[in-house]
Amino acid sequence: MPDDVLWGGRFAAPVHPAIQEFTNSLPFDRRLVRHDLLASLAHARMLRETEILSGSDSDLILSGLSEILREVETGELEVEGPDEDVHTWIERTLVERVGDAGQRLHTARSRNDQTAVALRLYVRERLEDILSGIAGLQRVLTGQAASHRETFLPGYTHLQRGQPVSLAHHLLAHVASLGADAGRLRAAHRLAGVSPLGAGALAGTSFPIDPARSAALLGLDRTFANSMHTVGDRDYVLDAAYACAMVAIHLSRWADEIVLWSTREFGFIELDDSVAQGSSIMPQKKNPEAAEILRGKSARTIGNVTALLALMKGLPLTFNSDFQEDKERLFDTLDTADWSLAAAIAVARGVNYRTDVMEAALGGGMLTATELADHLVRRGVPFRTAHHQVGEAVRMAEERGVELWDLDLEALRTCCPSAGDDVHGVLRPTAAVAAHDSPGGPAPGRVLEQLQEVDREVAALEAWLDARRDPPIRRAHLEERLLEGVLS
Repeated sequence: MPDDVLWGGRFAAPVHPAIQEFTNSLPFDRRLVRHDLLASLAHARMLRETEILSGSDSDLILSGLSEILREVETGELEVEGPDEDVHTWIERTLVERVGDAGQRLHTARSRNDQTAVALRLYVRERLEDILSGIAGLQRVLTGQAASHRETFLPGYTHLQRGQPVSLAHHLLAHVASLGADAGRLRAAHRLAGVSPLGAGALAGTSFPIDPARSAALLGLDRTFANSMHTVGDRDYVLDAAYACAMVAIHLSRWADEIVLWSTREFGFIELDDSVAQGSSIMPQKKNPEAAEILRGKSARTIGNVTALLALMKGLPLTFNSDFQEDKERLFDTLDTADWSLAAAIAVARGVNYRTDVMEAALGGGMLTATELADHLVRRGVPFRTAHHQVGEAVRMAEERGVELWDLDLEALRTCCPSAGDDVHGVLRPTAAVAAHDSPGGPAPGRVLEQLQEVDREVAALEAWLDARRDPPIRRAHLEERLLEGVLS
């Protein structure tokens, strides 16, 4: 067996080429290279501080890893070669540069905890990028909502006109979905914040390691409680994938609305030319293709979550090579959520709301029928009786081809005997919206409260993201912390 295989000592024959190709993960796990290098720097520094490695060996290892990291980040060094995975590539490259000292890096470490820590670091960083996209889209939609607190349109149930609402209230419903997504993404981020370094293959190590120090160096929140659990744990992968799938589902619902509202049949919006595309055969077409693709992207994230759940369901403790299959599904899901949010922000900025069409749609649907029923209830009529009477009034208005508010008081009282002299004051859509002043409702004052609350939530998220980008968490800042006081 060649010497450059990490586990070759036990084997007398080389791996069959078909098996070598089948089990090779370098083509996709090489995107973890920076995170694996950072984790290796943390591990090497911990080994130095605990005197498991000598100062001379650790100096060579730390300087070698730092050099490789810088070259990878600048693009000078490509992650490619015959290696079976990114971990093997890093160790081979390090040994080529610093000699035998590089072979000491793997002391008190297994590829099992090495893989897990690199993936956790990667997941947390990508979740932060996605959360930034969430905040960005929320800002766009809340900005539009703030401009349309008194723009009114029908609210729909079963895709049928139901009750009048404001456009601001409608947009804030989508913002609320994104807020729920942010909560799930933050929870997944926290779940991924466990450092598995020190768990070894499954049973820890006999060396006097300091796992808490490794975790602190990497900016991870805490250490593991059980070594067997942590190397076999992929809950954070499933949670991250699910949270991203929910983002895609919410974007799909919003995008479906963009598609629907941009039709001639609705006409509530018109898309800017920069976010629409044309037909190859019909010159007049202006298609909402980006929104349609956003709607379609949710399908692949759902499929990825299903695949990951199926992957995990029957695995025994602890580590299994089946875990290799989680990377591509996870990477695709994270990429899809990130790209979809960037596209959604562009589409949202390209939406022009046709408020005249929205307000015209307030007629023809008897949208204030519930207001008439509530008016009767306030005058002592049981709601079921009021509901029946208003139904008769609706039928009368439809037969006459008018709205409820167009029926004179005498006509209304033939169906609704208890209708008061002031009944027409509650039947106009604008009055109905203003009357719905319950918490979370569409009345302008309540919408203002929602806008203010969302602004606080998004500002808090943005502040958290800014803090995550400060030392010692990301990129070069983390490298500086890992080398601080060790190398000149």
